[in-house]
Order: sequence, then C-alpha cells, then structure tokens
Amino acid sequence: MHKLITFADRLDRRFELKAETGEYIHSVLSRNHIPVDAVIVRRDGDVIDDWQERIESDAEYRIEMVRAYHLPDFLSLTRLWDTELSSGDWQTRDDAYYTKRHFMHAGEGDYDSTQVSFNREEYVRYVEQLFVDGVHSKGLIASDEKVLLAVSGGKDSLALGYFLSRTAPRLPAFDLQTVHVTTFSKPPETSFAQSMAEQFGHPLTLVHDEEVQEFYGLAVSPQQALADVKYKYDPSYSIASVHSMMRCAIERTARSMGISKIAFGLMREDICTSIIKSMFVGFPFGGSYSKQQGSIEMVYPLWPIGKKELTLYLEALFPTNNKQGSPVAFERGELARDIHYMIVDTLETILPGAGFQLFEGHQRMVDNFLDLPEQKDCENCQMSFSVGSGAAAPDSTICELCIVFEKLGLLR
Repeated sequence: MHKLITFADRLDRRFELKAETGEYIHSVLSRNHIPVDAVIVRRDGDVIDDWQERIESDAEYRIEMVRAYHLPDFLSLTRLWDTELSSGDWQTRDDAYYTKRHFMHAGEGDYDSTQVSFNREEYVRYVEQLFVDGVHSKGLIASDEKVLLAVSGGKDSLALGYFLSRTAPRLPAFDLQTVHVTTFSKPPETSFAQSMAEQFGHPLTLVHDEEVQEFYGLAVSPQQALADVKYKYDPSYSIASVHSMMRCAIERTARSMGISKIAFGLMREDICTSIIKSMFVGFPFGGSYSKQQGSIEMVYPLWPIGKKELTLYLEALFPTNNKQGSPVAFERGELARDIHYMIVDTLETILPGAGFQLFEGHQRMVDNFLDLPEQKDCENCQMSFSVGSGAAAPDSTICELCIVFEKLGLLR
C-alpha cells in the first residue's frame, strides 16, 4: 500500500516521499539518498528509531534534517531526486549512447555541474581522446621507452590493448611487450591473451605454473599454495596472494627483458578503491597515476576511465569481445574489498567526477606531505615490497606473502 511521508529541510520547505506500508524507514531514506545521520524521524510527533521502525498505514511520519545544508537542492541538481529545484535545462538527444556528468570544484569557487551526451561514434572518439590526454598529462609514457603490458585476458587489459593500438599515432613512439601469467587464469583467458597479442602485433611472453613455483621456491604447486593460504591461514588473504604472485612473475619478467616500466589495466574505480583502502587501514598507496615499486615503475594509463565507460567502449567497437567470465575461487576477496568498491561507486553516483578530485588531492599529499615506506627486494621471490606492510616488519628481508608461505611450511 502506497503512503506519502513528509521530508522537512532547515529552510522550512516540505517534500513528499513515497513509501510502502511495512517498509523500513531506513529503506525509505536509503532509496531517496538521504544520509541517515543527517535526519531524525518522527511518528505522530515522537522521535523513533529509524533503523527498526516499519511504515504503518495509520501513522504520520515526518523526516527532519538536523543539519542546515541544502540536501534537496543537491539531490535535485545531480538528478537523484526528480524535482523542479535544479535550475537550467538538461541536454537530451534521441541518439544518446552515454552521458558524461561532472560535478567539479572550480578552484576557489563553488562546485560546477556539467553534463554532455554522446552518440556511439562520438563516444568512441571522446573516450580514446580521454585516454590519450591522460597519458600525456601525467607523462606516463616517454618516447623510445620500453613498456611491458600486463594482460590478464579480461576486459581491462583488453581495452588497454585496444587503446594503445588505436591511439598509437597520438602517443609517444615506444616499444611495447606483453606478458600473461597463466597461473590462476582460465584456459580461455590465456587463449584470449594470445589472440590479443597476435591481433595487435605485440610480442607476448607466457609465464607458466612451473616458473611461478620456481620464483617462490615452493614445495607444492602455486594452486596448492593458494589453497593452503585460503583454508589454513586466512580466507580473506587469498586475493592479495594471487595479486602478489602475479606481480612477482610480471616484475621478474620485466627485469629479465631489461624493462623498468610496467603498464597495468587499473581503471578509475580500482585506483579510487586503493586510495580509500589506504585511508581506512593507514598505509599509503603510492601515486594516483603511477607508483615506483623498487626498480620498477608501475603506470596506470586507464586512470581517467571508469569500468562502465570501458565496457561501453568495448560494446561500441567489439561487442563480441565484451565478455567477462566469473572470477575463480582465489579471486574472491574479503567483504572489505567489496565495501570499498561500493563506497567508490556510490561516491561517483552522488558526486560525478569525485574520482578525479580524489586523485589530484591524493597526489598532492604524496608529492608534498607523505613519506612513502622504504622499498626492498624480497630475498626469496625477489619481488619488491614496502617495508612495514602487513606481516613484513621493518627489519624483514622477505615480503609478506613469503612470510606466510614460510609459516605454512610451503617453501623448499
């Protein structure tokens, strides 16, 4: 049964919100993008617990703001509410494929809201230029440089391969090699990585299970080592272990080729999530666009592009390649990882363009105020690691994953 409840802001304005009998008040707040700590809720004049209360058909409810900011205006401006509060006309077009929205802080001034719609062809041109501008503006690739591209066989590295190939005339001339670690990858992903390299004309190096096992000096296969980590040590550490083993293989491949720069397919949400996590756990996340890890520089050419934008790009150009398989068992991380991604996705919904501001602010802190941890090369696997990270104490000579492997008796 439908019911209207009153929302009152601190400017003596009243709005009607739709609710359902039996629905939690907290659900009504969430659905209308109202921060629960910004309001109190009254039923028939008395304050109630908005977490436990369900809507009753014969009661009158009133949601009152406790802070004097213009929440309804902001929600209307960002089209989270459908009201007449926001000024200006919204651009519409019949052939729209994607609408880019920004709600950016204009230097010393106030926030400025903009939006522009693209048809399919315009969108492809736009996002490719966005990629090119992102590489140039942050100096991620230099002329005559050797770059190793890590390809997983998934959407992100596929898109990065397309961007690098299709925009090559607009980028500095550089030598590109590719590497794919078959460990923990599904056979179709490996086949796809091979076909990508052949299609783009990029030499490909495959790193197999036996090599990864040798890199770590494991007494068991990499898959068995990861199973022991997941079931005998800590289930939430499995995805971090996968990433460490893959990075170790990629770093060692780069060094064997005399390459000191590796390009990864991290896009906007990946980097934002890493920054958010670093703030929550209190351990710095290098730079927003690139990161020095020992003798290796890691660059993120997809930094200006979000996962949705990347997916739409592939859909516009190569829909048959726009597929992503479900993750394998070791790629499911802890709940915290999902929460961090949800925070970033929600932030971008409420404040379009927030990621760009987060990047710039974080980069300024890294450049001007943060003392990044010392880097060492692990004496066992030779991968670079940050001293003081996780189980790796300041005087540790081996990385966190090797410490875990040692505890589990997995090293020869």
